[in-house]
Amino acid sequence: MRNQWVIIVCILIGFPCLLLAQDRGAEELDSAQTSILIDSLNKAAFAKKNTSVAEALAMLTQIKDLAKKVNYHKGLSSAYYTEAGIFQQNGFNKRAHLLYEMALDNSVKYNDSINIPMINLQIAAFYVSEGKIDEAIKLYNQSLDAFVKLGMIKDVANTKNSLGLIEIKKSNYTKAESLFKEALQLSLTQKFVYGQKKSFYNLGLLARAKKDTATARSYFENSLSLDNLLKDNYGMALNQIQLVQLFLEQQKTDEAIVMAKVAYDNARKTNAYNLMITSVSIIKDVYKTKNDLQNTNNWQDSLINTLKLKSENEIDYANNFIELVKDKELQKLNAKTEIEKANRRASGQLIIIFIGTFLLLILAIMVIMAFISYRKQMLLTRKLKKQNAIIEENAASLDILNKEINSKNLLLEEDNRTKDKLLSIISHDLRNPITNTQTILSLINKGALSQDESKVLLEQLETQYINTTGLLDNLLGWLKSQITGKELEKSDINIYDLMNGMHLEQKIPLMRKRIKFINNTQNDSTIRAEKEMIKIIFRNLITNAIKFTPLDGRIEITFQDDQQFDYVLITDTGIGMSEEVLAKVNAQKYFTRTGTLQEKGSGFGLILCRDLLQKQGGNLLIESAKGEGSVFTVQLPKAKVD
Repeated sequence: MRNQWVIIVCILIGFPCLLLAQDRGAEELDSAQTSILIDSLNKAAFAKKNTSVAEALAMLTQIKDLAKKVNYHKGLSSAYYTEAGIFQQNGFNKRAHLLYEMALDNSVKYNDSINIPMINLQIAAFYVSEGKIDEAIKLYNQSLDAFVKLGMIKDVANTKNSLGLIEIKKSNYTKAESLFKEALQLSLTQKFVYGQKKSFYNLGLLARAKKDTATARSYFENSLSLDNLLKDNYGMALNQIQLVQLFLEQQKTDEAIVMAKVAYDNARKTNAYNLMITSVSIIKDVYKTKNDLQNTNNWQDSLINTLKLKSENEIDYANNFIELVKDKELQKLNAKTEIEKANRRASGQLIIIFIGTFLLLILAIMVIMAFISYRKQMLLTRKLKKQNAIIEENAASLDILNKEINSKNLLLEEDNRTKDKLLSIISHDLRNPITNTQTILSLINKGALSQDESKVLLEQLETQYINTTGLLDNLLGWLKSQITGKELEKSDINIYDLMNGMHLEQKIPLMRKRIKFINNTQNDSTIRAEKEMIKIIFRNLITNAIKFTPLDGRIEITFQDDQQFDYVLITDTGIGMSEEVLAKVNAQKYFTRTGTLQEKGSGFGLILCRDLLQKQGGNLLIESAKGEGSVFTVQLPKAKVD
């Protein structure tokens, strides 16, 4: 009888273990199959990113979840790498950089010798764009050594081309030429056409930097012939624009016009708006120097249309991508919630299995031996302690999860407010000028206006274009600062040189209103700020001063400082602001006024200035009285001395 009970106890103990062993074996088999699936999905996502970003991101989310579940590190690194490329392609550089670093950490942890140098190349490119040249060179050299050891000759050639471009920036022309020619020789050996045409193009850039026009032309023509072979319209347009610049330097205007038109056609085939604008601008300017009014006007119209298409495309794409990223973040949050629920359910089921097994075991032991009841009580006590610990741990996890959900909800609400503000500005201040432009161009094209009337309207159209472009620059700058969250790279900026540049930039509107621009800053006056942001701030403040200053007025720039702050003062002799208007400005309310010559504004400039200054620890101070002009003071903290 005793032996029968021993057999029953062994069965009760062994049966759950057998189930767990079967589950573990099936899980290992599923992991191998899932790894193959992950590799296939990574390839599909990489191909899909060029046609549908939404589908690619959805696939990558699934890939990362699967890779983490089966602990497939190579697949996880590839997913991070592809996702980083998507964000980099769409201008979200900080997010892309973070994903590349995650891919690198994962690859280094498991010694993925192929992915590590590839990821380092992308991170090095970020360092170059941020001016961290030494860090970039270090990563490029590490990748170069790895590619040489792995025998990846094409990647060796690409890396040498990248290093050569850095040497051009450092004016190390001899070293740059050596790197480019080494890359060219490797590409020729490997029959790597892309590497050959990049080497020729870079050698052309080097020759231009050395003022060797004949050699530069030869290299660009070699690169162009390879682009023709590859049917690379973008590359062809790039080389043709370089050749146009060479023709202009040699005053071969007819050849420059012909080549620029071909470059424009190639750029248009790939919707390369920046190259299209460059080509059209060159053609227009050459015709203008030739006093060919008809062709100048025609290409001026083409330039306006191209800029309009680019603006509409960028606005639509930015809005769509923002929505896409928000949807993706929401999906990730929902997926995380579902995973937590599934884990809790799985934990509950596992606890039920073990509790059931334990109770059966206790029951069998009670039937066989009475003295085991004491041990049973001890085991139950320990189990209750474990359960209490699990309950406390789950409660803490739920509290953390609730805080994360609340944080995500606040971010989503802020994104919605940002989107609504942008849509309001875009629908009112960008759509109206574009509609007005279409009406004016239609009247001119139909011949309904005299030449004098057409000239007046074209001048108005130019002014309207400048205002709209300024607003678009503000919108894009503000949008980027709000979304990407890029860490500021501050540098010392010579305020005297900066204001001279602003004077030249605003020369036409200043001359139109006969306003005297006085730069009273000293040659050694410097401030510490992020260069592009401070340009946007001063451009808005000077444009605002011109707008509200009457004919024959004066705008004066002065510099002051104390122990804590630097101050740049922009003083005008304009119409000033009443107390009511000044209160609205200081409250950062969105409104606009017309200028002294009925110039229109967006009402967004001063809001943007304050926002960008706050990001740099600064402030905008305004003093004004109606009819007595205004003083706008940019306050920036002094650089900390170690």
